Amino acid sequence: MRDEIESGVLVVGHGSRRVEANEDVREAARRIAKRGGFRLVEPAFLEIEHPNISEGFARLVQQGAREITVHPYFLSPGRHTRGDIPVEVEQAAKQHVGIKYRITEPLSAHPLVIEASVGRIRETVANEKGSRMVDKTSDATRYKARRGTVYLVGAGPGDPGLLTVKARDLLDSCDVIVYDYLVNPDLLVNIPANVERIYVGKVGGGRQTPQDQINCLLVNHAQRGKRVVRLKGGDPFLFGRGAEEAEALRSTGIPFEVVPGISSALAVPAYAGIPLTHRDLSSSVVVLTGSRAGDGALTRSLEAHSATDTIVILMGVMHLAEIADDLVASGRSADTPCAVIRWGTYETQQTVTGTLSTIAADAAAFGMRPPAVIVIGEVVKLRERLKWFENVSSAYSMEDLDLAVTAAG
Repeated sequence: MRDEIESGVLVVGHGSRRVEANEDVREAARRIAKRGGFRLVEPAFLEIEHPNISEGFARLVQQGAREITVHPYFLSPGRHTRGDIPVEVEQAAKQHVGIKYRITEPLSAHPLVIEASVGRIRETVANEKGSRMVDKTSDATRYKARRGTVYLVGAGPGDPGLLTVKARDLLDSCDVIVYDYLVNPDLLVNIPANVERIYVGKVGGGRQTPQDQINCLLVNHAQRGKRVVRLKGGDPFLFGRGAEEAEALRSTGIPFEVVPGISSALAVPAYAGIPLTHRDLSSSVVVLTGSRAGDGALTRSLEAHSATDTIVILMGVMHLAEIADDLVASGRSADTPCAVIRWGTYETQQTVTGTLSTIAADAAAFGMRPPAVIVIGEVVKLRERLKWFENVSSAYSMEDLDLAVTAAG
């Protein structure tokens, strides 16, 4: 009995603007407790909803748990169980000396989930068979990957609808996909089953795949005659190390092609209702990285660009206070509008606005962390009038709920 009292389970869901999705996680925690006979079980969320992982962890400790099992509930094995969750749990555990923890692999084997999965598979197969008749005449216009070639492909910022046509066709015709942490897992759902998938994500504070190892993977598979897609979040040539990989391929004689993607530097502000240029407010834009390659320290190029009308910073949220202070010290007004946008273009997109004097505290209070895009400049003021994505997401959520209620009735 003592072991049961001292053990706790933290059921972690993603978190959503949809009330029913969050309640599903709480109900799962209740059922896990009842079915498993666990005395101490708490729900927690990665995004948007509370309690977050730190808060849920603390609740279990307060109830007497000394060993905590963290269970991801319907979360991506690539992005979440190897990225966000280990980082968040480690930070939470540091606040409680002597508490041990473990993280399970996510399970999605509920009978209703299996039934729905079988239905979706049959639906997809049926649609594919039907589309073959339609697509036969257009096969000549589709892009097909060539053997022994590596394609450095931009996956876009997250929304699957922003993937380019060429990228889609190459994913359908390749043998191997080498993909990053910021690639939306939904892009891989309909990839042929025989395609090899290799995850090489780089997560700040989490698992890291050395760049040399990635280069070797690309070269080795291409030398074996494989058709290789190197899939990167955003655009491969904008802070994506695509140039380094291209150089490695060139030096070994491996043919390659670059397929540009929509960069988060452009798309994420747009999804937050922030235009980067405006005839009355901004005629210049600079895109900077907030973290130096190698050690992750703050880059020191801000002063040279402090007068640019609109500043977009990627990978800088962990240095937000320093960035704001440096820009003010370089002559930028402390009242300059700022925005921090996390998981832009995803349903769980979060946006915090403020000024250079307040943005660090505002973002910290909201729990903002990577991946996030920072926008600095007068154009941020336009968000209140131009924001659209939150409204569309809410409309879709209500439509889905209405459909669910109708189906249940």
